[in-house]
Amino acid sequence: MSVRLAGRAAASLLVLAACAVIAVSAATAARSKANLRVTAKTQTTVSLAWDSFGSQNYVLHFWKDGNWVKVTLPRTQTSYTWTGLLPNVEYSFWVKSGTSASDLVIVKTNPDLSSPSAPGNLRIDSVTASQISIAWDASTDDTGIAEYLVSVSPHEGNLIWTGATSAKLVGLAPLTEYTFTVKARDFGYNFSPLSDAVSATTEASTDTTPPTAPTNLRVSDQDGCGEVELNWTQSTDNQDPQSAIRYRIFINGAPDPLGFTPIGTGKTITYGVVDGVNTFVLKAVDSAGNVSAPSNSYPIVLNICF
Repeated sequence: MSVRLAGRAAASLLVLAACAVIAVSAATAARSKANLRVTAKTQTTVSLAWDSFGSQNYVLHFWKDGNWVKVTLPRTQTSYTWTGLLPNVEYSFWVKSGTSASDLVIVKTNPDLSSPSAPGNLRIDSVTASQISIAWDASTDDTGIAEYLVSVSPHEGNLIWTGATSAKLVGLAPLTEYTFTVKARDFGYNFSPLSDAVSATTEASTDTTPPTAPTNLRVSDQDGCGEVELNWTQSTDNQDPQSAIRYRIFINGAPDPLGFTPIGTGKTITYGVVDGVNTFVLKAVDSAGNVSAPSNSYPIVLNICF
C-alpha cells in the first residue's frame, strides 16, 4: 500500500485499540443509566448531555488525534459542548463517575459543503536569482482555512502547502519568468477558486559551478507494488544552501516520468517503471541551473502492480 494508505491503516488500528481499551474500562465499571446522548451538532461542534449518575465528579472522555482527551466536570453539570472539531468526521465520547460509566457514543459532525473565498491581493515581495517570495490576503470560510496551495509555472519542483499567507519559492532558475497562483482549502476539503495570477522574473546569476554529486544513494521497496523510498547524502554548492538544491531522479537512464524534483532534502518517495530491475540515479541542480555529476546507481528488482 502507499504511505498515505499505510498511515490510514495505522490510524484505524489505533482507533480499534483505543475502543477496545474503553470497552474493557466500561465493562469493569458498574453499568449505569447515564443515557449519554447527542443533543446538537454542527460542522465543528458536538453537544452532549447525560442523566445524573455515580457519586463523583464526571470525567468526559473524547477520542481526538490518536488520544483520549479528558475533561473533569462538577456533578452539577450534566452537559458539555466540544468545539473546534472537523467537519464530516466521526468522534467517540464516554463519561465516567467513580466506578460507573456510560456507553460509548459515536457521532459524525455535519459535512462542510461551502468553499472558501479565493485568496486576494497575491503579490511579489522579493526577487533574487534563485528565490521569489510572495504573499496574499487570507481567504474566508465558515469552518476556517486549513492551508493554502501555491502553484508555480514552470513547476521547478515547487508545489507548496502552507498554513501561512506567504511563501518563499527556492531553487529557481535565473532570468526565468515564473507565474504563481494560490488557492485555499478548508477543513471540509473544499477548495477555493484560484487567486489572480502574478508573475516575476528572477535576476541574473554569475554562478557557473555545479553542486557536488549526491552520494550514498540507497533505495528500499516500500510496499511490494513498485513504490520505493530513496535516501541519499545531500549535495553542497558554492553559493546555494542545501535547502535550495533540487534533485533530478533518473530511472533506467530516463527522467522519472512522474517528474519528481525534490528540493532541499535527502529522501523522497517515487515509483519504479518496469517489472524487474529498476536502476535509480540522482543529479543535483543548483539555482543557477548547474547540474552535478551523477550519484552512484542503485539497482532494485520491483514488481509493478497494475
